[in-house]
Amino acid sequence: MTPTPRTLRLFGFLLIAGGGFAALPLAGQDDLERYPGPFPGGYPAMSGIGGSGKMYMESYFPPPVTASPTYPAFSPDGASIAFAYQGRIWAVPAEGGVARQLTSGAGYHSQPSWSSDGRHIAYAADIGLNLDIFLLDLESGDSRRLTEDPAIDMRPRFSGDGSRILFTTGRDGTFDLWVYDLEAEAMESVIAHPGANDMAGDWIGDTGDIVFVSKRGEAALGSGSLWRWSADTGEAELLIRIETNYQASPVVAPHGGSVAYVTDASGNNDIYQVPTYRASAAQDRSSPGIQQVRLTHTRTDEYFPSWSPDGERLVYARNGGLHGEDRTTDGGMGFGLYTTGRGGGEPVPVHIEDYAWSEPTGRVQVRVSDANGRRVPSRIYLEASDGRSYFPDGSFPRVLSGPEDYYFHTDGSFSVTLPVGTAELEVWRGFEYEPVAQTVQVRAGEWTNVDVRLERWIDMAADGWYSGDNHIHPNYGGHYFVTPLDLGNKALAEDLNVANGMIANYWANSRVEDLEHFLGHPHPHPDPRTIVYYNEEYRPNFFAHMSLLNLVELITPFYIGYEGTAFRELYPDNAAVLRRVHEQGGIGGYVHPFGLSHRGAADPVPSGARELPVDAILGLADFVDVSCIWSDELGTAAIWYRLLNTGSRIPATAGTDAMTDMWRHPAVGTTRSYVYTGEEDLDYDEWADAMAAGHAFVTSGPILTLDVDGMGMGEELAVSRGESVRVAVTARSLFEMERLDIVRNGEIIHTVEASGDGRTLEAEIDVAMDGSGWIAARVLGPAQHGAMDSYLFAHTNPVFVIADGEPIRSGEDAAFFVRWIERTLDDIHSMDRWDDPAHKAEVIATFEEGLRLYQDQANDGR
Repeated sequence: MTPTPRTLRLFGFLLIAGGGFAALPLAGQDDLERYPGPFPGGYPAMSGIGGSGKMYMESYFPPPVTASPTYPAFSPDGASIAFAYQGRIWAVPAEGGVARQLTSGAGYHSQPSWSSDGRHIAYAADIGLNLDIFLLDLESGDSRRLTEDPAIDMRPRFSGDGSRILFTTGRDGTFDLWVYDLEAEAMESVIAHPGANDMAGDWIGDTGDIVFVSKRGEAALGSGSLWRWSADTGEAELLIRIETNYQASPVVAPHGGSVAYVTDASGNNDIYQVPTYRASAAQDRSSPGIQQVRLTHTRTDEYFPSWSPDGERLVYARNGGLHGEDRTTDGGMGFGLYTTGRGGGEPVPVHIEDYAWSEPTGRVQVRVSDANGRRVPSRIYLEASDGRSYFPDGSFPRVLSGPEDYYFHTDGSFSVTLPVGTAELEVWRGFEYEPVAQTVQVRAGEWTNVDVRLERWIDMAADGWYSGDNHIHPNYGGHYFVTPLDLGNKALAEDLNVANGMIANYWANSRVEDLEHFLGHPHPHPDPRTIVYYNEEYRPNFFAHMSLLNLVELITPFYIGYEGTAFRELYPDNAAVLRRVHEQGGIGGYVHPFGLSHRGAADPVPSGARELPVDAILGLADFVDVSCIWSDELGTAAIWYRLLNTGSRIPATAGTDAMTDMWRHPAVGTTRSYVYTGEEDLDYDEWADAMAAGHAFVTSGPILTLDVDGMGMGEELAVSRGESVRVAVTARSLFEMERLDIVRNGEIIHTVEASGDGRTLEAEIDVAMDGSGWIAARVLGPAQHGAMDSYLFAHTNPVFVIADGEPIRSGEDAAFFVRWIERTLDDIHSMDRWDDPAHKAEVIATFEEGLRLYQDQANDGR
């Protein structure tokens, strides 16, 4: 399916029968084109940034498309402020008023920078995932393209004399700083250091020197520190070591003596200021070095500062919505513009009274309701006649990298300004509602009312099945500020019943997000079938990350093994943490466990969730997220099958690992667990207990059932050796499925290939049990619009079939984990990452205990 509204296919149901009965290889292990790995990304890859680092860079650094003002810039006369809004550049009087549109044309425009004479504005434009630098002539209103390269070109900054434009580019594999000479119409590299990612530069007065961000030297955590480059010597020196995480946006005051920038040193993003020079001992023996001064003091985040021409004020954008603005699912989450004095002080809002569009527009009012006429929260895709996406004022626009599907969430009623012509509207809500697509005619100066009716094709909660996401980061250093109510509203819009928010440090940063939202019980939410519970992601960088649920108390420290921090020691191991979780009545399991390298690997590669095999056989790990957008489902399933074969009954679960404050990210519940409690009312404790018992399936869309002689997911069936059991499976989906597999002991024993639209698959077979084992079912399908994972995936938890009371054992799979743990122990023995020798001995003892259990099974040969 293509990612455009015009080609949305609303499938009809089709029953498919057939398939073969034979042991088959696990499908899709080598089919990376059809079932690709995670981190698809949208922008061209760079050699210096890969894997999860690419995802973070794309979420933090390129300019977000917003429905509120961002990237403000004072005009040279101080009378106006240019800014980005709805993918266009605008200008508003510095004291507030009506904003006028300055740019038009293809793509999404941002990051304006004025020329010193006020005649031009340079800006970055994202056209088809190609960020380039453009130049706007304010007199004619025409723009011309200055750079044209597949790599990222962004953050233009005019030199003081207006002859050159400094910009950040990724064209050499890492970020470097280049200069475009307007008279020569040529560009050249000025600051580049191998692997350093030099970025976000600004000129220091008329000196030709530059302040910039770089990871060269012993950089602080994140994307680097502030450096100063000398035009005379071509050398760079460290200005101040800070945490920046792609948000620093340094801007030098007009006099050149100080630089303002953004850092999260205070726990959230604030604007600070330091001098642009370091006094050496020879120059000033009394100098204490550089001391940064904090200019803003709010719990929300400040971004994108810009100096007034007299150097007396800064204008910036602040997230969290505007004071007095209603906060709804699709409103009140955006940015406001503020100014403050060069020494800080009370922020002064820049009120934008209205937006004067330069092109004909109309207003569209949309109401989404259910079959009973009640307003329904939902996910919206809205593409206007110009091929661009638009959003309600103050809302939170988001985009799914790869297909570049722009979307937002609504509480069921919104209005939006659109260019005249035919717009395409799509409304989705989770996996149980039929999506609706319709065209909207927008007329100049008129209101158009649109009513959309959503209908369920299935109601899982009515049958006691409740969906949940085990791994959500409400705030993770993104541009928006998300509250518990916001998280609940987004879950409701995705028809997700349980949203587990993760309190955690983010990326390679010591900052811990959302601590103030921990209650030790669910947050209140007005919808009785929506539960928001702030729990914890525990993040040791060697043993692997875990989701800790149903917590009464948080586990600290929140991370271990981070070099350069007080918690560099690899202690305690995850087993000790899980015991602490169980003592308080919680559960814990492994998140985003494995990648592509684990698909069908015969030789163990102890990476990803290194400690999972140990904690599984010790009975400490309560679940494993087989389905997650940032790990590989097929690779994780391959390891999970081996765990099940060695007697572990660790259930498959799902955690999206969505960062809900990031603009370039999937929605919550993209992958989810459907958990059977059988109860009419949703209760978190019952839900968590049923999930840990395996009464669940995981999915990125398809709805599965599994019956083995009357037993369901997570249950046990006793039989005699040689006895046959009847296995019945159904798979139904909004999305196109390709195949349904029945899996026994890690091998496919029956497959149903889809034909037609592939909305429903069904299989019913008899399986002779020649010994104890397990039986489960799974579904695979391609990536497609509306589903947000890299490919369609669903998997049931198994039914455990015990023949003559014999336990489930596999000598081959136990030997696999023996080699896995031995290699991990080799790594542990070789590392000097402990403050106390007793701690190292304790960790080694945990792994040796797991090793012994696998050795016993491997040597037994069963």
